[in-house]
Amino acid sequence: MSVASLRALPRPVAFVLPGGGVLGAYQVGVLRALAEQGVAADLLVGVSAGSLNAAFAAWSPGLDGLDALERAWRSVRRRDLLRVHPGRLALAVTGRRASFLDSRHGVAWIRRTLGEWRIEDAPIRLAVVATDVTTGRAVALTDGEVVSAVVGSAAFPGVYPPVWREGRWLMDGGVVADVPLDLTVALGAASAVVISVPALAEGPPRMRAIDLLFRASTFGVEAHGRTMLARPPAGLVTLEIPAPPSPITTFAVNDAVRLIDEGHTTATAWLDGAA
Repeated sequence: MSVASLRALPRPVAFVLPGGGVLGAYQVGVLRALAEQGVAADLLVGVSAGSLNAAFAAWSPGLDGLDALERAWRSVRRRDLLRVHPGRLALAVTGRRASFLDSRHGVAWIRRTLGEWRIEDAPIRLAVVATDVTTGRAVALTDGEVVSAVVGSAAFPGVYPPVWREGRWLMDGGVVADVPLDLTVALGAASAVVISVPALAEGPPRMRAIDLLFRASTFGVEAHGRTMLARPPAGLVTLEIPAPPSPITTFAVNDAVRLIDEGHTTATAWLDGAA
């Protein structure tokens, strides 16, 4: 598909940003490549880590906004997202906590990045996708405080606590809808550009319980995404911007800078090749 064809997609055009932990940094590079070509969205639909990128881009479109989003990703440190406290781990194992990690440091980092915005005030329409813990259904959050929506959308089960928001408990949207094309249609989109994150590259697995748990979760989320992309909803023009497999894992925070650069390089080459 040529860049001209991308610009000519039936409108409204949604950018759909799936989750993937630190792999979400890859999307920042792709968004930059799209902005450099003048390809813009009418709607941003974000899931988990992708919801952070979608929210920021909804308020700060264009290259200046992406500069600020890049600075946020390049500044993130492991201690911002993955502080481990032995006492909390013990309480989680014995069933007295809903998660192994406390999310307050991650919430503080997200709040520094997104401020006190409300979703309905975004200059570009925004939907943040989370999973309702009670029903197991995906929900599209289209109003209210953006920080609590993003934190809920990214609350990886067991690792971070679910978020109580507007009368329901929310957890990671990628559990049931990492590529939420059905919700994207329901939100009124005619076209969807899916900005994927790198799939897990093949390689010998580490035979530790926690590594196998995350690996199994990653495979499940990737399988859902492949199914949705293979059979998109009727009437929705769907395009995936591909991402090559990567050995980088969900919580490899120190690789965020590398992922941004790889996303930009790969997407630029893809767009140049399609032009």
